[in-house]
Amino acid sequence: AIRRGPGDWPGHIAKPFLKEWELPLASPALLERLPLNGPADLVCHTLLHADTRPTAWPRWLTLAGAPELKPACSLHFDKFSLALQAAIDGLGVVLGPLPMAQALIASGQLVSPLPEPVVTVRDYCWVVPRMSAEDATVEAFCGWLESEAAQNA
Repeated sequence: AIRRGPGDWPGHIAKPFLKEWELPLASPALLERLPLNGPADLVCHTLLHADTRPTAWPRWLTLAGAPELKPACSLHFDKFSLALQAAIDGLGVVLGPLPMAQALIASGQLVSPLPEPVVTVRDYCWVVPRMSAEDATVEAFCGWLESEAAQNA
């Protein structure tokens, strides 16, 4: 399994293989209409929230020195993928995970207008049952995960 960790998985072996961090992401079209040059500009924007990442925006705003900032609007989604799609569609600014969103940035669907602060979050870990840890296929898969993560870091 791939899980966010560290965690307590009795009877399993786990190893972090991919670091993740969060930055504000928005569509280029939205930023043409409403520039985002600093955290204070978020008062003019809609913040997109995912129920699966409930502390993301408060944590980022605190580190950005704007813990009391009130955005123009907030939209909440039960899944992060929906919040991310809303950002692509120009509905607001999402706090997105990198490197997971890197392909969307590379394709021009999203941009990261505020490079700081960078908020690190829990690493992704591979988790395997202890009795399968030495299986050649399992070892190959876990090695592949680590190799892919290293290439995209």
